[in-house]
Amino acid sequence: MRVEGRFLGGALEVGKQGILLSSDGTDILLDYGSTVSEREPKFPEHIKPSDIDAVVLSHAHLDHSGALPYMYVSDGPVVYATSATIDLSRLLLRDFLNISGDFLPYEFLEVQKMTDKARMVDYRQVVSTEKYSLEFRNAGHIPGSMMTTIELGGKSVLFTGDFNIGNTRLLIGADTGFGDVDAVIMEATYADKDHPDREDMERALVQSCKEVVEGGGTVLVPAFSVGRSHEVISVLRERGFDKEIFIDGMARKAAEIISDHPSFLRDAKLFRKSMESVTWIDGWKDRRKAVETPGVIVSPAGMLRGGAAAYYIEKVAFSRKNGIFVVSYQAEHTPGRMLVEQGKLPWKGKQRKVEARVERFDFSSHSGKTQLRDFIRGLKGSPAVYLMHGEANSLKSFAIEATEATGITVKALGNGEGFEV
Repeated sequence: MRVEGRFLGGALEVGKQGILLSSDGTDILLDYGSTVSEREPKFPEHIKPSDIDAVVLSHAHLDHSGALPYMYVSDGPVVYATSATIDLSRLLLRDFLNISGDFLPYEFLEVQKMTDKARMVDYRQVVSTEKYSLEFRNAGHIPGSMMTTIELGGKSVLFTGDFNIGNTRLLIGADTGFGDVDAVIMEATYADKDHPDREDMERALVQSCKEVVEGGGTVLVPAFSVGRSHEVISVLRERGFDKEIFIDGMARKAAEIISDHPSFLRDAKLFRKSMESVTWIDGWKDRRKAVETPGVIVSPAGMLRGGAAAYYIEKVAFSRKNGIFVVSYQAEHTPGRMLVEQGKLPWKGKQRKVEARVERFDFSSHSGKTQLRDFIRGLKGSPAVYLMHGEANSLKSFAIEATEATGITVKALGNGEGFEV
């Protein structure tokens, strides 16, 4: 028997991820996300919810979950995810509706239906039905993220979701002890670069924050609300940064949710201690006070498109005593990408030069190029590898390099293209 796969979205791009696996009348959907870096979100290829037998949701980020509630406009299939992913997804999707509701093909009722249909799973758990079998592993990306091996039609397909091999302050690195597989669908966000040494990066961040704050300035750290914000705070506190730290936006609620799921953390006690040491922003009065207080403000949105960070950037960006320290992935055509590459930001319909100290710290929760190549080299069986979740040129180049380096066939297909296992 054969398995057919098709990329519905997220191929040769970052955003709106979705993959369909089909065999003998059984259809399994792997993620179903949206773009998050544009005013009007885009979605993967349309599929009928009634055609889907099961959904695997790798983690909560909207580029993996943002279109999924559409599957539940009527009834909808079972969705497999960790408890942390379901709770964090509910938070992110509610905010998504508040910001982009006019563009979304669902309402909060469908989000609730989705979470009601969820089957909570744990790492190293195996779920077996008459049609398929699923095994879940820690992906090391954000709390609750998972890699999944799908046994379907007599074949074994590994879906990595977003994954990170290395340990971070927040999480233990990905659990990669898989058996033989026939195919791998793998993210390769950083197929074109390796990340710097984590210890060096942590020390540099702390030192730069101290320099700005001790000079009477404010540091804005725009960071993703789930994972990256909390990683940065943990790094600062565990490395002895004793100045004021403020946390704003959805990162506050996400911290509460993450604390409720301690089993997904590397050290839950240290996480709680770090979160309890910061000042939680609650409203505009607190925001105005924060920008006038020498300290560090950690706030979404990580790419500077919306979120509380949009307010802070106006107050911080145009004074030399301040700093803007970027710690998250910056998609093309976002203000964060413009800031990093040009030192400018959109301002009243124009581009304005930023006066604040701008630095980029690579606290990625994705594996780097060498880690990706080593991961492929370590695969068992004789699988073909299909790349996604990366910019087109880097995926295509890495596919050629990795094939030559590992002897394993690595391909970078486009949206709408399919493969057979």
